[in-house]
Parts: sequence; structure tokens; C-alpha cells
Amino acid sequence: MKPFQKILIIDLTVLVGCFFLIWVLSTGANFLIPNVHADYIKSLPLALMYTVLVGILIVLGTVILFLPKRKRQ
Repeated sequence: MKPFQKILIIDLTVLVGCFFLIWVLSTGANFLIPNVHADYIKSLPLALMYTVLVGILIVLGTVILFLPKRKRQ
């Protein structure tokens, strides 16, 4: 497996995990009180928006980290 594919798989896995974490946190549900009914459909656009922002940060960080460094002449 090429290093680029490994980085891509790691980034996608992190992004999917972030989506579900943000989605659960944006519902306002409390894990300690399971009787509270959360509305997952209404919180979906907010979770998608924050996931896109996190994805942009992940891509920028990956690109900056793995850019070839210029050598001074």
C-alpha cells in the first residue's frame, strides 16, 4: 500500500469518526440521562457543516505536513 493511500484512509476514518461525534454532540443529548429524546434529523445540517470545517482543517494539515520542502540555492 502506498503512503498516500495510507494517509487517505487515515484521514477518511478520522473524518467519519468526527462526523458521528459532532452529530451526537450537536443533538444536545445527555449520555447520563438516556430518557431525553434527541432529534437527530434537525441536528444533521449543523453536524455536516462542522464536519466539512474539520475536513478542511485535516486536508490543510496533511498538505502542509507532507509538502516537499524547498531547498535554498
